[in-house]
Amino acid sequence: MKKIIIIGGGIVGASFAYHASLYNSNKITILTDALPGDSKQATSNTWGWVNGYSNNDKDYADFRLANLDYWPKLLEELKNFKYTSKGAFFWDMDDKNLNKTIDQHNSWGHRVKKISQLQISEIVPELNELPIIAGFGENDLALEGSQITSKLIENSGCEIKKIKVSGLTYKKNHVMGVKTEKGILNADEIIIAAGLGVTDLLSSININFEMKSSLGLLAYTKPLPLLLKHPITGKDFHVRQDDQGRLVIGGKFDEDISKERNTKQAAENLVQEVSAKFNYNDKIILDYFTLGLRPLPIDGRPKIGRLMNNSGKEIKGVYLAVMHSGVTNAPLAGKLGMQEIISGVRHPLISNFITQKTIDNNS
Repeated sequence: MKKIIIIGGGIVGASFAYHASLYNSNKITILTDALPGDSKQATSNTWGWVNGYSNNDKDYADFRLANLDYWPKLLEELKNFKYTSKGAFFWDMDDKNLNKTIDQHNSWGHRVKKISQLQISEIVPELNELPIIAGFGENDLALEGSQITSKLIENSGCEIKKIKVSGLTYKKNHVMGVKTEKGILNADEIIIAAGLGVTDLLSSININFEMKSSLGLLAYTKPLPLLLKHPITGKDFHVRQDDQGRLVIGGKFDEDISKERNTKQAAENLVQEVSAKFNYNDKIILDYFTLGLRPLPIDGRPKIGRLMNNSGKEIKGVYLAVMHSGVTNAPLAGKLGMQEIISGVRHPLISNFITQKTIDNNS
């Protein structure tokens, strides 16, 4: 039996737990300081758009598109769990770049339609501010990230412990265990899916791993009748309707809103600004908001796989999984990551996703 510890209880860690459970000989434990749904989790602050967009990075686009294909299959495995909506509009750039992006992604196999202003008005008649053209990702999905995270963990049958983790134990190029507030927990494999916590965890074994973050504000309205069948990403806002009828709205904001009063005002402003874009007679009212930091690898690409020391040797016993967007990439990160951990064979889809230089002074 292989003893596996997963550090991080967000959607990426949950995917690893679920896929690890498909190998019957594994004993799986998740260590997290924030349970699913807790506002501390990056997953709780995700807008929930599963998409294939990756600028000019084809191998990353291939990975995202493969996740788009896999998500419906995974949801079927979870039973009685569905995506909130399918298909998504986007016009978050000027028309020239939008045309280029649509053409490029279609050449990569991403089914994206060019939609005219007239077509948009017919599909979303409630919208009163219309772009000249828009892209429409036919296979894009909207998901409720925290709900799916809980479902993946439930189906994995793993043990989940709410506990603070302070570092890793390391000997002779092998990560042996996890330092926690209640002592050291040893394991055969330690999967690090801790988002922004990755930097401190790896620094505990003298590995420098750079991350950046973005501040994410989401405003949730009180439930409404159906206004939006598809998520919309505009130039200065993004909005979708969740499974409870709430509009989930994100937009541009400054980091000085991190204080409670300023953040609430920013969320109320966001609701007012987006409300003005709809022909809806009743007032759209803010219900609550979330504010959190989203983890971003320094080059924007996922980091999935084994780490190397400065001698080029693979560090045993530890596997890294950090990325944005987790809600898009979690399914195959977990599936292909676990395949590699169990078989030692790395899948081509993730073969280029550990490229960041690490520095290990303990080799």
